[in-house]
Amino acid sequence: MPKTIPSGRHRVGRTGHHATPALRRRWPWITASVVVGVFGVFAVVVGVFAIQAITVKNDLLGAKSQISSIMTYVKNGQSAKITAAGDKITALTRDARDTVQGPLWEIAAGIPLVGQNVDAVRKATEATSIVVEGALPAGVKMLSALEIDDMSVSGGGVDLAPIEEAAKSLPEIKKTFAEAKAKLDGVDRANILPVVDNAIGSLFDIMDEAGPALEQVEHYLPTFLSVAGADEKRTYMLVFQNNAEIRAAGGLPAATAIVSVDDGHIKLQEQTSTWTFRRDLQVIFPPEETQALYEADTFKGFGNFTRTPNFPTTAAAFDSLWNMTTGGHLDGVIMLDPVVLSHMLKVTGPIKTADNRTLTSDNVVEALLYDAYTRYKGNAAQDAFFSSVAARVFEKLSSGDWDVMDMLDQLQLSIKEDRLKAWFADKSEEAMSTELGMDGKITADNKTTTQVGIYLNDSAYSKLEYFLKTRVNVTCDVDAGTITTSITLANSVPSEGLVNYQLGIRNKRYEIPRQDFVLDVMYFAPPGSKITGSDPAYGDAWDGARSGSEDGHEGKVMRIFVGQNETRTVSYTSTIPTGERGPVSVDTSPTVTTTPITISKTCNGVVNTK
Repeated sequence: MPKTIPSGRHRVGRTGHHATPALRRRWPWITASVVVGVFGVFAVVVGVFAIQAITVKNDLLGAKSQISSIMTYVKNGQSAKITAAGDKITALTRDARDTVQGPLWEIAAGIPLVGQNVDAVRKATEATSIVVEGALPAGVKMLSALEIDDMSVSGGGVDLAPIEEAAKSLPEIKKTFAEAKAKLDGVDRANILPVVDNAIGSLFDIMDEAGPALEQVEHYLPTFLSVAGADEKRTYMLVFQNNAEIRAAGGLPAATAIVSVDDGHIKLQEQTSTWTFRRDLQVIFPPEETQALYEADTFKGFGNFTRTPNFPTTAAAFDSLWNMTTGGHLDGVIMLDPVVLSHMLKVTGPIKTADNRTLTSDNVVEALLYDAYTRYKGNAAQDAFFSSVAARVFEKLSSGDWDVMDMLDQLQLSIKEDRLKAWFADKSEEAMSTELGMDGKITADNKTTTQVGIYLNDSAYSKLEYFLKTRVNVTCDVDAGTITTSITLANSVPSEGLVNYQLGIRNKRYEIPRQDFVLDVMYFAPPGSKITGSDPAYGDAWDGARSGSEDGHEGKVMRIFVGQNETRTVSYTSTIPTGERGPVSVDTSPTVTTTPITISKTCNGVVNTK
């Protein structure tokens, strides 16, 4: 009888026959071979992908190195090398793009967890390629159009035609960056590995910053060209302030320079001083409530126009004075002080005065605000020195032997310190000045900031404020609905070494030592606010007490004496205005030194965005 095979123990081959012992022995080896083969193929694929990834990395690092070299070539004016570097960057990024668009990267992008990181690198590479392919040629064209090899401010200006030609490339560059940013917008940075994000993060930052930056360049460039006289010759007045005789806007206007700008070329036309113009002309007629804040001669004497902290008012006074004197109008007024000159000399290097003194960024402030009076006797000699310094600085700037970007940094610092202001007669140019923060206007409302202002005007007719140090403190009582602004004044005038011209003239009227400060401390409440009190209540001299308003700011003035080696604090309190309010800020007179400003955390509650 045939044997019965137990159920579950027989094997049947593909033809239905039972598996032979030999076949049973080969199955593990066949299976192992298949597995090994699969893993072998996978290893090869991974190896190829790894090699491609390294190649992409090397291509992009090479492109980055070439981009860095372009910055050097731009500074050195090597146009041919800029073009060659551009060609290398294009080739490297094109190779990287072609690699990441291959089938392996497509497959890898679909793998869970790993895929989103691969896709992020791929999109970053493609975005880089978009920028290089689209923007780099236009950028190289723009740099070539500028003729960097020959470009400088040597001779008093630059040729504007190449800049106007270069501006035509901006729309193409801006469009390319927008396309590249759209490519990156598909990457969710929150879901990629930190090591990947660190590698490509800078590209995202560049894309985020490039758009607004290009918008600004495209927006401002036509206006800059207009200011530079591209369309017609311009006439500007440069006003040099003397902070040793402090004014609300900074200092006494000690001297001016009239410059013309024609197609990018600047020429110093003439220099003037406080004695050049008539001093009995009422040049502007502000509203009665504004005039009430200032001494009667404020808008008559050249040296008093900066008693107001509102620069457009000061500029209007200078323009009117120029019109009364010459029959013409100014295209702009630019105001600066010796601290700005010190910033500029950091870039240009030192200058030599007519008497062979060397002025540097470290000693120019002292030379202009102190040494000028002890070294040069009489107004004529002092004015000659001031004019000589201004002319030498102008000559140094015209040489072109300095770094433009470094100079821009120093000018931005001067604007931030509120020492460099500009007014333009043209509305679009004045709008640019406002956007750049150099218009010197007091605030019109509280939407952006709730601004208090505390200012100083020298009423001794002295040059003592070279030795003045100040600090400002603001506190708020939201429950009481008040803001209190305090300014601390320190007098460090020495007992020896000063000449008669530096000492206070009016001090004799008040029977106080001539080394004492006589300061009109003026407070401007925020728009819509009311002044409720002050400390002291009345000041030290009745003839210096004034009140009024300017451009919506209620104001009050007290005349304060600060004795030699003494410190005094003056405070004003005003109501918190109703309606929409931005963060509390302070506007104050720029002095020879930096004024520390402290705004208490108690003022955080002032903000109201409703």
